[in-house]
Amino acid sequence: MISGKKIALTTDGWTSLATEAYVTVTAHFIDDDWELKDVILKTAEAQKSHTAENVAECISNILGEYNVSRESVLSITTDNAANYINAVERHLQAVNVPCMTHTINLAVRKGLAVRAIETPISRLKATALHFNKSTTDSYLLESKQKLLGLKPAKLINDCATRWNSTYDMVCRAAEQQAPVAAVIMEKKLCHLELTTREWTLMEQVRAVLKPFKVATEALSTDRFPTASAVLPLKYVLLSNLQPSTSDPAALNEMKTKIKTDLYNRYSRDKDAFKLLNTASYLDPRFHRLIHLERDQRQEVREKIKAEISQLPVFAERAAMATGITRHEKTALSAMGDLFSDVYRQGADASGGASGLDIGAVLEQEMLIYESETPLPTDSNPLSWWKTSQSRYPHLAELARRYLSIPATSVRAERVFSTAGIIVNKKRSALDSENVDRLVFLANNLRD
Repeated sequence: MISGKKIALTTDGWTSLATEAYVTVTAHFIDDDWELKDVILKTAEAQKSHTAENVAECISNILGEYNVSRESVLSITTDNAANYINAVERHLQAVNVPCMTHTINLAVRKGLAVRAIETPISRLKATALHFNKSTTDSYLLESKQKLLGLKPAKLINDCATRWNSTYDMVCRAAEQQAPVAAVIMEKKLCHLELTTREWTLMEQVRAVLKPFKVATEALSTDRFPTASAVLPLKYVLLSNLQPSTSDPAALNEMKTKIKTDLYNRYSRDKDAFKLLNTASYLDPRFHRLIHLERDQRQEVREKIKAEISQLPVFAERAAMATGITRHEKTALSAMGDLFSDVYRQGADASGGASGLDIGAVLEQEMLIYESETPLPTDSNPLSWWKTSQSRYPHLAELARRYLSIPATSVRAERVFSTAGIIVNKKRSALDSENVDRLVFLANNLRD
């Protein structure tokens, strides 16, 4: 299925209940019908320590089992763990794509560390913890909710490793502010109460975090292209973080911290920057690259032209542009042998002929593509390419490659959710090979 294809990978590590360490690798590609596919290659036990060198060796062994060369790997998407980044970049010499959802979470956490914001959030966490632990107060809260005509709902607690959990916690707390306040007053739990100013600040924090919630959810799919949206999303998120004179100092400080951290991600000197911009260009939603400066757009175009010139299909079309195929000897082909390239060289110099013609065709193809009206961002670019590939044959070849790249390591992490169900308390003694087989079947035989 993946032999001979250009594929993108995701990888991550996991530890089972039996304290056995595993590394999983998933492969992603676009099939002939322009559908995004992913397969679990292997969930291998990593008996050595998770150094970058050992992780790289584990990934390399998995690829070897499928006869996948390193040259066939477009990129490897990982979370921001240093050992995995070094394994990919230093030891495997591949392009590492940092998981965008992890990146967003790290940046948001920096902003939430502002003291004036951290204090009321800590109090909301303490409130959620109290009601989730106290059965008496939990029942009392439910009765207050019913009395106020609200649907009974438990408070959500924040978790640093769970994306958007702070946003969800603040939203739920705001929805349930009245019944919670009633219980706090009745039970004299004043240490859990937020001031009016703090509630106002939390509402403003919620507004700042909402775009990050939307971005995370949009990128957490494995059904549609996502890598092409990374840098455009970064551009939009940064534009929403402009400080305002009407905002309190704490909120502006939060915005600045998030903006600084996010701005420094996917830096221009990294290979991932070039790869993600190529994916954006090949996505008809973002192909105008408005998130880039003019010189950067030109760099992307030149990279794509150079890469297309190396494609087998380009060489074939360049040969066809000569007007003669050399498969069988004819009177005309014999004439071609006699004159060789003498007259063709003259034609090239005067602006006609094959090599320049095919280059001009490619340039024209790119210009027409760039003039296309961008698709709505909620459209599926693969559906567009399915109907447009005949008009843009060279670009379609690259689009099939680059639009398969995942922006997140979510797919690998979902494998571990399955693995956690398989290696439960009653089956914690499963042999590692059986764990791999069961995880492989559970994931690859899904709908």
